Amino acid sequence: MAGPTVAVVTGAASGIGAATARHLARDGVRVVCCDVVDDAGREVASAIEGTYVHLDVSDPAAWGALAGRLAAGDGRLSAALLNAGVLTAPVPTEFLDVPLARLDRVRGVNLDGVLLGVRALAPLMGPEGGAIVATASLAGLGPYEDDPMYAATKHAVVGFVRSVAPQLAARGVRLHALCPGGVDTGLLGPEQKARAAATGRPLLDPAEVADAVVALLAADETGLVHTIVHGRGAQDYEFRGVPGPRPPRAAADS
Repeated sequence: MAGPTVAVVTGAASGIGAATARHLARDGVRVVCCDVVDDAGREVASAIEGTYVHLDVSDPAAWGALAGRLAAGDGRLSAALLNAGVLTAPVPTEFLDVPLARLDRVRGVNLDGVLLGVRALAPLMGPEGGAIVATASLAGLGPYEDDPMYAATKHAVVGFVRSVAPQLAARGVRLHALCPGGVDTGLLGPEQKARAAATGRPLLDPAEVADAVVALLAADETGLVHTIVHGRGAQDYEFRGVPGPRPPRAAADS
């Protein structure tokens, strides 16, 4: 008898990751909750009868260890949310003033965490396939002066998803990006939440974003980029004049 359906969620200790882990668990999925904030991550996993794994998403060896654990475990990996992310600084900061080590960390978590996650998890989904959603941002679709490095990584995530999705489709794996507007999570400090409030646009509830994640995981298409902002729900983003992912090309006749 086949084991339970398994999903991996990174950045699962809070915010979008925690909300998605709870949603998937309610749907009967066994969730592997990954984070570096161990106490909070274990609390989320315990509440949903899932499993907690300490995972630095920027570390290839850590991904290798997780992949080995999943391959040896009971159940079939069918879904993943690559959600771990960090801002460059808790307040808007001049790019030229950011230490190089911090730039490396932002890239490592926000971008490498997606690239390495896809490399580690897609091969485990096997012939039955599965779906992966990467958390990008509205900052990955336009300029974001408050944090140029964060915007750069999220633009890269969107470009990667749209470019590699047709390749993964040949393996039966669907890959999507979700681009939320401001979300009420611990990623935003008091100053940033105050700036968001001053615009008159409420922050998104993480549970609303989790609903959009689960909908993307269930989508039949691949390479979708959805936005979600408060009061509008999730919408397919139109890249005007720019081609989207195409079906994988048939192998050439030998």
